[in-house]
Amino acid sequence: MLPQKKIEAALSRSVCGGWDRDFLQSILGRIAKGRALSVKQKQTLGKVLARNSAEHQKDHENWSVVFEKDYKLRATVVAAYHAHQPYYGALSKDILAGKVPERGKFLRMFDNKYSKKVLAQHAATPKYPVGTYVIPRAAFDSYRTLEFEADIIWAHQNKVVQNFTKRGGFIIQVCEEIRSAAKGAKRYKILPVGSIIPLIVEERYIKVNRNHR
Repeated sequence: MLPQKKIEAALSRSVCGGWDRDFLQSILGRIAKGRALSVKQKQTLGKVLARNSAEHQKDHENWSVVFEKDYKLRATVVAAYHAHQPYYGALSKDILAGKVPERGKFLRMFDNKYSKKVLAQHAATPKYPVGTYVIPRAAFDSYRTLEFEADIIWAHQNKVVQNFTKRGGFIIQVCEEIRSAAKGAKRYKILPVGSIIPLIVEERYIKVNRNHR
């Protein structure tokens, strides 16, 4: 099949959308004007045609079923991370809202190296069980390495952080969401000694208080 016919066939399929569709329409316009394609354009054309083939059209038509069965649970984990990052923010918010994402873009997000690290951290066994008395590590930074569940005034935040920094606290929950692709990114809700407001800290920033008796 001639390139023009292959492009027209791809454009006729609903799987072809977004950047792929714009690219193919642009290339089709160049061919119609008798313009030659560069080596890079030919290479890109081959990749775009491959992911908008008849076979991929079938995958596209069955995507909602496949997503619900094979991806949804892991997609939620990955989306919770990417919702706080710039590139896949909108797609992640759709997933967290219960929508089935566009297949191609989702798979690119799901298969990238950061998503794989997030899934690995989510699946990892928690290093510290509920009830463990922990203290901050040297790398703990009260301005960058903790979270609060709700908005509270700075004075109260500062008091909670001071209590945790000086006296440590007890883990009351292992959180489901992973917000970082780094090793030790599992998150814990901790109730500092002397506080009634918990804070959330990643595993890499805490350690067991071995001086506790």
